[in-house]
Amino acid sequence: MNTRFGRAFRYEMQNYFRAVAVLWLAMALIPAAMMALAYFLAGETAAESSFNGYSMAVGMFGLVLGMVGLRENQRVLNQNGVSRRSAFLADVAALAVAALLVAVGVSVIMGIYRAVLGSGSHLLITDLYQLIYEPAPAGNGVGALARGAVLSTVVGWMLAALGQFCSALYWRLSKFWTILISVAVPLALIFGSAPLLTWLDTTSAGRAAVEALAAFGRFLAASPWNAAAVLLAMGAAFFAVTWLLLRRAMIRPAK
Repeated sequence: MNTRFGRAFRYEMQNYFRAVAVLWLAMALIPAAMMALAYFLAGETAAESSFNGYSMAVGMFGLVLGMVGLRENQRVLNQNGVSRRSAFLADVAALAVAALLVAVGVSVIMGIYRAVLGSGSHLLITDLYQLIYEPAPAGNGVGALARGAVLSTVVGWMLAALGQFCSALYWRLSKFWTILISVAVPLALIFGSAPLLTWLDTTSAGRAAVEALAAFGRFLAASPWNAAAVLLAMGAAFFAVTWLLLRRAMIRPAK
């Protein structure tokens, strides 16, 4: 292993692992808090509830890490003699490992809760994989948990790539374009949704687009490996564009 790459990878993993541990703790406590609150308010008559936020948590965790880690890692590592290329490749690898650790950890937590609570619990604990690909009881086995962890890892890594792309893009934009995009994108989403939906429903091109999106959705839902392959390709594309943006970014010393 390249010495500078290894040094950069260890530095980034040390930073990311603290965040991973905090997320593990949160994911372990949230279902317990939900059960305690339900029994406190309603006792044995508490209605059934569900918690299916594990995959979402892994994805959002990756997105945030990608956004916040790029600039600081580049500044600190560049200041300590690591090239931006080695620092970037180490970041890509560290984000993949962090996504894997989070996904495996929350899958273990989910499996423990299911084993302890059993089928008679008022709280149903699941995640996106089980909802789409293997509903209970088929999705309750160890194999399903492992497959769900793989998919969650890919989701987290892809969203980390998206986060890095957004961070690198804003890094390269001038103040004017930063403000313009930050204002224009939310406004377009708010006021452009209704005209877009109308166009999709009333025009032949729109209906063709809906059919194409539906076919793509069926392809993704047919197998978790289809979804994983698409997400991996998206993550690789985001990382590639991020590198192109990063190559000429001005790196100032970390304070």
